[in-house]
Amino acid sequence: MTYRNIFVDGTPCDLGVENGKVCAVEPLAENVVSERLAEQQEFFFAIPGLTNMHTHSAMTLLRSAGSGLPLHRWLNEAIFPREAKLTPELIFKGALDACNEMRDTGTTAFNDMYFSIESTVRAACLTGMDANIALSVTDADCERPGLVASFLETAAQIADNILKAHPERRITLSIAPHAIYTVSGKHLQYLADFAKEHNTLFHIHLSETQKEREDCLREYGVPPVVYLEKLGVFERTGSRFIGAHALWLDTDEIGILGSYGASVVHCPNSNLKLGSGCRFLYTELRDAGVNVCLGTDGCASSDNLDMVEAMKVMSLLQKGTRNDPSVLPADEVLRVASSNGRKALGLPDNSIAVGNAANFFLVGVNNRIFNGMNLVGSSAAERNAEFLNRLIYAANGNIISKTVTQ
Repeated sequence: MTYRNIFVDGTPCDLGVENGKVCAVEPLAENVVSERLAEQQEFFFAIPGLTNMHTHSAMTLLRSAGSGLPLHRWLNEAIFPREAKLTPELIFKGALDACNEMRDTGTTAFNDMYFSIESTVRAACLTGMDANIALSVTDADCERPGLVASFLETAAQIADNILKAHPERRITLSIAPHAIYTVSGKHLQYLADFAKEHNTLFHIHLSETQKEREDCLREYGVPPVVYLEKLGVFERTGSRFIGAHALWLDTDEIGILGSYGASVVHCPNSNLKLGSGCRFLYTELRDAGVNVCLGTDGCASSDNLDMVEAMKVMSLLQKGTRNDPSVLPADEVLRVASSNGRKALGLPDNSIAVGNAANFFLVGVNNRIFNGMNLVGSSAAERNAEFLNRLIYAANGNIISKTVTQ
């Protein structure tokens, strides 16, 4: 298939896709662009698909639940009681709604943490999404006999009954401890052993609130990252470790995460709405070698799954809290929201180049926020920079014309 009139990194071209990969990027001469514009042909910018690195997709069923409550009250009063009533079919419907919302707003891969994982796998396959789908577990789950055997049996059934019918989808499964305050040390070690043995990701809520940090210091004498290191979690999981939120960290903890090549996920909208904090240490984490990713969290706290909006909020928070407008520019926050997440999930490169996965979204320039942009007469770098700034700071995911996943 050929997509005409596409700007790739600011260069106008016709873009070819075949067998799930980009097969041609054919630049257009400036006079051809001028002629097509004169004919009122629409032009689009192509952007690599985004990766939502922390969400609970079926929480579309709980959108905006418990608004105004801090995290621990929110979980115990608004979320856990509602979740206890969810069935696999309801979770499928919620996850399907989430996958469609993510796809419509430019997300093509996601890292999920919930229960009834087969329901979410079905939804991802039906909507053309790639994912790591993790079974969220607490101490109560770990104390039931046969957790691992049951998970492996479920994974085998998913492989036979769902994934065989969708061989083009890149979907992995894992077990995810909910948090250090819902999973004991011995069970964290047990789950880290499972991740090491089966080469899966290890996805956990980490240092989300000041209370979590203070409770850990009081109970164990060390902050959460040091606690996990002492348990041997990082030694077992290494670069497969994904810590969601990671707001309340000190320099030593950042150094530990970097030394293992771990990933952390910033969820700015959720953190702000729940009052968890706003000073995410992006620059320090990046410079220490941590793979920094972006996520929305679930709709019960973030209210939507719009990663374009999340890019804006993340970037603006960095600029505002550091009193420096040059921090985390548009092209860098795009990498955080796209390629960094794919790296964490082990997904192939989706930068738009011949041979890479055809995994991108298109944004038409016939929209008022792009009025005045020079589509001819400026350099590709200038066009791309202006487009990305307008997309990330002036728009949201609803501006996306089409999402392509192969």
